[in-house]
Amino acid sequence: MIKLRAERPAFFMSSSYIIGRHPVLEALEADKKIDKILLSKGVRGEIIDQIKTLCRAKQVAMQQVPEMKLDREVRGYHQGVVALLSAIEYYDLQVVIDQTLESGELPLFVVLDEITDVRNLGAIARSAYGMGAQALVIPQRGSAPIQADAIKTSAGALLHLPVCRVNNLVSALRDLKLNGFHIAGLHAHTDQFISDIDANRALAIVMGAEDTGISPAVQKEVESFYKIPISKLESYNVSVAAALTMYQIVLNRGAIAQ
Repeated sequence: MIKLRAERPAFFMSSSYIIGRHPVLEALEADKKIDKILLSKGVRGEIIDQIKTLCRAKQVAMQQVPEMKLDREVRGYHQGVVALLSAIEYYDLQVVIDQTLESGELPLFVVLDEITDVRNLGAIARSAYGMGAQALVIPQRGSAPIQADAIKTSAGALLHLPVCRVNNLVSALRDLKLNGFHIAGLHAHTDQFISDIDANRALAIVMGAEDTGISPAVQKEVESFYKIPISKLESYNVSVAAALTMYQIVLNRGAIAQ
């Protein structure tokens, strides 16, 4: 595993909230590391409008939820606004690409498309770190939040494995291609098995949601599809599928992850 050079710490431990309209607005203005902002459905006001404007400008994810959800999430008067602080520091994708290539390691990046269950995300991160992958790539929207539960499920791997959160997964895959990566994905309807993966090149493996698979837009960027042998079941859990695929890549490379 390469050691990334960064001017700021690789992560900071926090899974806390910022509660209330003015505190959340001030946190946005101060560029606090915010994972997502939860807005109560129907909440309105001048400050709410400012929060929405800043979220769009700073590309911070917003989600409208029932007020009861906010009541359960936090204690106290939340005024219809709660900000979830990031539990880790996210890395710039190009920085991780450059430093991986400079290290001389054979790249293996794991790309998650609409993996919304925190336990699946954590389990995939644990396997990725154990198998020697250099990065986990997730979208800004439509991904499970990396909070305490995800870190716990990952057995701490999310505190060490660089996570790149990108605004657009399609654009990220195109950038990976421009840097020499081959984009591979899992799909049940293909003739190729994961044992057929040409692993002796820079690889980005795309894992899709269990119920819908890889989204159509992302599928268009995948250069080759593979399936996992299976009998008596329709499919594997996505975290199991990811672990099996990464282990097969390690075997195909003729090495055991250290």
